[in-house]
Amino acid sequence: MSTIFFSVMDRASPTPQELSGLIRSFPPFRPPAVLRNPHVQTVIASRKPRRFRYGWTRSEAMEIRLEKDGSILVEVSWQPGERRDAPALFLLHGLEGSAASHYLLGMSKKAYAAGFHAVRVNTRNCGGTEHMTPTLYNAGLSQDVAAIVEHLEQQCGVREIYAAGVSLGANVLLKYLGEQEERAASHVRGAAALSCPIDLGVSVARMLEPQNWAYQRYFVRRLKEHLWRKIAFFPDIADVRKIDRIRTIYDFDDLITAPHFGFGTADNYYRLASSAPLLRKIRVPTLIVQSMDDPMIPFEPFLHSGIEDNPFLAFLGTKHGGHAGFLGIRPACSGDQDAYWAECRIVQFFSGLAR
Repeated sequence: MSTIFFSVMDRASPTPQELSGLIRSFPPFRPPAVLRNPHVQTVIASRKPRRFRYGWTRSEAMEIRLEKDGSILVEVSWQPGERRDAPALFLLHGLEGSAASHYLLGMSKKAYAAGFHAVRVNTRNCGGTEHMTPTLYNAGLSQDVAAIVEHLEQQCGVREIYAAGVSLGANVLLKYLGEQEERAASHVRGAAALSCPIDLGVSVARMLEPQNWAYQRYFVRRLKEHLWRKIAFFPDIADVRKIDRIRTIYDFDDLITAPHFGFGTADNYYRLASSAPLLRKIRVPTLIVQSMDDPMIPFEPFLHSGIEDNPFLAFLGTKHGGHAGFLGIRPACSGDQDAYWAECRIVQFFSGLAR
């Protein structure tokens, strides 16, 4: 199965030949016939228990301050020896995920096996941390990425930092990189975004389509449950009279998220928090992985976002893969620990940069 290559970085370390060679050396994604259905791919990859025979065996909790917005909690697996002697990879999860999400566990264990400190981030209020911040969370909290980078550098003494995000977390990461432009390159050496809703409005509209009713119902139920847990700690954080009116993700964002953060409406929130307008400004070598059959994220925005014009971006588009799935028929090459193709390629990308 062919993979689309739009662009690769043409300056800074590594050389363009090295980076191009790294990307083009990736084995193709080959799913079994039963997993060519995007919904099957999405659900199985998100629910199938992993059998980890590699990577870290323990982690420790670490708190990162967000100034007036409280703290977030991360799970860290440190490499042996001095922390400055190994690169660190921090990972951002998707909507209603946590540091315990299957894909974060899988990617972090692969990264640890490749020699990286592995840092799994709980977004604000996720992973049982509702009590730690007086705010909700949204898809544009790029300031939290800045706090993570600063903490790893100044408090932990890490010298080489990489970052990856999945779904909503990927949008937050790309937004940070685009806002920071050249400044980000002095802190983050490489980045990766998997199944990223770069245009939030278009993605939320896709969720309203009939074939996505199960995802819609699942996320709305989780969002409302999460909000009620938050209200137990901060009773005035939302107007509880509006909760019964919420039927869709758009409703939740229009009635809860947008007013809470001062966006006004969901449409304005999506416009201001989407990473698509900022992709042209990214100056860190960044891998973007997206399937054409993602049931939640339309492929069209990737074709018109200027990715091909930014030499710092490498884009891998596959025919199949679903949403954050990419579960292959078997490990794609001898260096892969399992059949989760996208996770393996992201760690391979970072390993190539780290060399």
